[in-house]
Amino acid sequence: MTSQLPNETLFAILEHLQSNTLIPVLRVSRRFQAIAERILYANICIVETLPRSSPVPYATACCFKTLLDRPHLSEVVKRISIRWQTESGPREQYMPYVEPVLETMNRALRSLTALETLELAFGLSGGTISSRGILEGCSFPALRLFSLSGVGRGSLNPKTHPTPTPPIEWFLSETPSIQHLRLADCHETLELQPSDLPFLTTFRGSAPTAASVLPGRPVQLLSLVGHEFVTQRDLERIACSSARIRWLDLSSMSVTPILLRDISRHLFGVEYLKLKLALRHTLHHALSGISLLAGLTSVLGAFPELYQLDLSPTNIDAISPGNAAEEAQLCTTWARGCPSLRHIVFPSKIEWILNEQDMWIPQAGSPPSH
Repeated sequence: MTSQLPNETLFAILEHLQSNTLIPVLRVSRRFQAIAERILYANICIVETLPRSSPVPYATACCFKTLLDRPHLSEVVKRISIRWQTESGPREQYMPYVEPVLETMNRALRSLTALETLELAFGLSGGTISSRGILEGCSFPALRLFSLSGVGRGSLNPKTHPTPTPPIEWFLSETPSIQHLRLADCHETLELQPSDLPFLTTFRGSAPTAASVLPGRPVQLLSLVGHEFVTQRDLERIACSSARIRWLDLSSMSVTPILLRDISRHLFGVEYLKLKLALRHTLHHALSGISLLAGLTSVLGAFPELYQLDLSPTNIDAISPGNAAEEAQLCTTWARGCPSLRHIVFPSKIEWILNEQDMWIPQAGSPPSH
């Protein structure tokens, strides 16, 4: 009966199957193969562990060789996500094995003109690979999300790794369609032209990189990473985005109340704030347990538009979890200092929402992400 179904109906049925279920469908017939391939290769996601004893990324190599051997798939691929998990230590041993794979990847990427999402995390910071070797000659007119890490120096200490990360500005300049940019381990400033990235709305990266990217661009969601000191100059530049930053994610760095107050002086329009607090060494030493969080009251008052506060990334081992009564009291205390606050997620992962009767009510389930 399935042989009588139109291709559109078969596609609608098969696209709901998991990848491991779709693979046997490829062997049913040429017709089924053509339809299943379009589904399988529309969204490519590869995660590989590369120990030093087996440093060849076979799955990545096989995937991109298939794309080269089957050029009709080039218009099908919409998303590519590659993540290599490598062992720490010198990178020289990896290079002879991964460089041929990266060359194959580059040749295949050149044909993928319909690509919308490209996420590359190579786990090879400190090695000799560069973004140009991977992206040279590529044109992605429909690319919306671009993420790159594990290339160049990354987050390694500049004193021991003085060679900076190879430039990525040339690619960003040639890809104006990018709306979401993630450079998680880039800690250098980027030399962009004012006309570059005109549609950028979200950015993830270090404060120095953000300070060079955001000015004049309509970024509304900012996620900062890294352990370096965030300077007033960085914050001043970040605040020069052409749109108000409404979502601020600080869950990938340890945030002190002092840093939070500095941020509030420049990004006072934040509505959704997610952060990982550095507690013990920054709040009053006489406080203990969940009462440590009471020290945030005056800081939160510096965010007049704050609607949601998410503290779920904070290490719960740093404080005792507390109980519902203590969390409810904190909600009331914080709301007095920050009247716009309506939604709070504690380190315990418990959510509290202010209802229409101005009562804080705990909610079941996980905190939302933005």
